[in-house]
Formats: sequence, structure tokens, C-alpha cells
Amino acid sequence: MNDDDVASSGTIMDPTRLAAICNKIDEYAAGAGGAPMSGRRVAAICAMFDDRAAAGRTRRNKLRKNLCVDSTRSYKQVGEIGSGTFGAVVKAVHRKTGLTVAIKTFRRRDGKKVPGDGGVSQLLREACFLAACGGHPNLVGLHAVARDPRTKKYSLVMEYAGPSLRRALRDYVAAHGGAFPEAEARRIMRHLLTGAEAMHARRIIHRDIKPRNVLVGEEGGGGAVKICDYGLATVCPAHKRVGTSWYMAPEVLMHRTDYDERADLWSIGCVMAEMLSGEVLFKVEDGDGNARQLDRMFDVLGTPGVETLQTFALPFAVGKMLRQLARQPRPSHQGRLRELFPGETLSEEGFDVLKGLLTWNPKERLTAAAALRLPWFTGAVDAPASKIGATASLSLVRLLTSVLAFLRRMALELIRSPLRLRRKSNI
Repeated sequence: MNDDDVASSGTIMDPTRLAAICNKIDEYAAGAGGAPMSGRRVAAICAMFDDRAAAGRTRRNKLRKNLCVDSTRSYKQVGEIGSGTFGAVVKAVHRKTGLTVAIKTFRRRDGKKVPGDGGVSQLLREACFLAACGGHPNLVGLHAVARDPRTKKYSLVMEYAGPSLRRALRDYVAAHGGAFPEAEARRIMRHLLTGAEAMHARRIIHRDIKPRNVLVGEEGGGGAVKICDYGLATVCPAHKRVGTSWYMAPEVLMHRTDYDERADLWSIGCVMAEMLSGEVLFKVEDGDGNARQLDRMFDVLGTPGVETLQTFALPFAVGKMLRQLARQPRPSHQGRLRELFPGETLSEEGFDVLKGLLTWNPKERLTAAAALRLPWFTGAVDAPASKIGATASLSLVRLLTSVLAFLRRMALELIRSPLRLRRKSNI
């Protein structure tokens, strides 16, 4: 396959083309033998997915006419967003246009070299998925791939879409003592499912949807909700078990190798539950393993039936483990999920969505399109986007104002009390 075959003209970045570009990245990485990929090959890859992504954009890119290898010197860092084991994301501004962006750099937290080719092939794969998802209002897109002329390291330049849902939920719980109201959860879920529907139409599986990878928009930004971080994304069908176990679908957790987009819908169901409770639904301690994770799912949802287990086509060892877990005595699970999310927290229509997403059998699980057709979404109009960060700050200001007003009243009472006593004594 030559470069022209991959970058031939077309109207959309279809799954076949997307897979072809990913294969070309792997081919180049293997050809480099673990050494950093040459600048010429990086530029060739960028030209491939740039040509494919251009047709999918709804508006001209404000930053550059074409995606290509830019220089990190074109941007000024203005803040930090987050960091992980193999990378960091910062907030930056393009020096000429003033456009705010997010820049992701692959580097180890401990300062050691990133395994393999230094993260270049991983970065290019993520850039490819960012380009494929660009232009959709609920999916973070790519602006450019940038190279540091001093260190020769590459970075992803992406849309900046505000803080994560994890941070927003944490701040809201701290300020209000409780999780999001149902109306706010529905608004965010509508955006999440709309983004997932568009992503799945391209046969892309995200594989790591969780509050940290959902952005809720800046204060005053219209409440745009976007799915981000395609570092574990792949083209359907998938073959590897990757993701974050607390949000991982049971078929992925049980090592099924042909799972599809519906694994993402389970993760979105976990996010919905967390927004409404303020707590991770299937949380277990790190290092407890798959058995404990499945045991937690059984406690909340009950043990799946024999027919459902048969659909998983499980390896012998996994099937044996599940049978042992299923034989353990448990309390009745009839309505257990509903007990966790009673009517005062979640309406019947909302519970239908949650229950449909957290369904053991992936064949019976709601798709994004099917979920959006349910009455919870069709029978209600979302309220204007609440500025979650601003709401938390405003609540704190109101609390402090109330406390100060109370202290002022108490001080006045203390001043007035001696005056009253004097008047009585004079009488």
C-alpha cells in the first residue's frame, strides 16, 4: 500500500480508510525498529488523515487551513489541565490568532523514556481518531500535530473544551453536598449520547469513556459537552481488553475479544449513575482484580442468567470463576438498582435509560440512537446549560454572605443587650 492509496479523495473518513491509516502508522513504527519515526514519515501520516478529515469539517479550521506538522513555538502555555503516567495536557494560546487550545505531550511522569518509539505512533493514532471525529459539536477534534524544534518531540494540538466532568462533579458535590439534579444529568447525557452516536457511526469504539474523559465547557461557553482522549480508541471490532475497570463493560472485563460499540454504552451508563449519586457505581479497591469487579456488578445488578453468560463465549477459566461467583449467597436483587436511584433522585423515564445502558447482555443493551429516542429525552426540553463551575462558586459566595450576615446580626444583638439591661435598671 502506498501513501496515495490511503489518502485518496472521498467524502468521509470511513472505517476502512481509518483502519488503513492506523495500519500505515503501525507499519512505519515497525519499520523504525523502535527508534523514533522520521519527520518525513510523520508528515506523510499527518497529510493522510488531514485530507480525509477536511471533508468532515462543518467550518473552516480557525487555526490552520490544513492540518500538518506545526511548531510548538507557535503556542504560548497559559495553564495546566492534567497529567497521567505517559503524558500531560496543558492549556495554550496560538500566538498569532489568539485561539485557545489544549496541547497533549507524551512523556513519562518519572522522566524516563516512553517505551517503544517514544510515543510517536501512539500520538499519531490518537491524532487520526481526533481528525475523524473533528467537526462534531460533542467530540473533541484535532487542530494540528506540533513538533518541538529543540527536543524533536511531537504533541497533539486539540480543541480546548473546558474542565472535565470529573472535576465539575467534584466541585458541585463539595459546594452543594449532593450530586447533579436529574435535569442537569439529562442535559449532559443527551450530549454524551449524541457524540457517541456520531463516533459509533464511524465504527469507532472509544473504550475509555469516564468522567475524566468528558469535558463540560468553560463558564459562559454554552455548556458544550465533548468526549475527549482517544488514546485507547480503535476501529470496530476490537480485540484487546483495555480501559478503566470501574467503567468497563462486562464483556470486556470477561476477556471477550469481539466486543463492539455497545461497550461504550455501558461506560456511559456508569457515568450517568455517577452524576446522579456523586459516587463511582462499581468502585472496588485497586488491585482487587476482575473477580472483585464482577462481584460488585453482581451486587448491584444481580447475577446474569445462563443465556446471557452463553452469549459471552467465555474462556474456560473465566466461566469457572463466574459460576463460583454466581453460587455465592446474595440478598435479593429485585429492584436493587432502583433502590440506589429512587424516584426522588431519578424519574421512571430516566431509570429506563440507566437500566437499558447497564444491561448485562450487549445484544440487549441500548444503542446511543435507541437511548435518545426514549421518553426521558423526547418528552423534555433541556433547561439552559447551567454553568457548573460558576454555580459552585456562586453557592460558596452566597454561603459566605449568609454567614457574614448572621455574624453581623449576632454582633448587633451583643451590643444592644447591655443597653437594654441599663434601661431596665434605670427604670
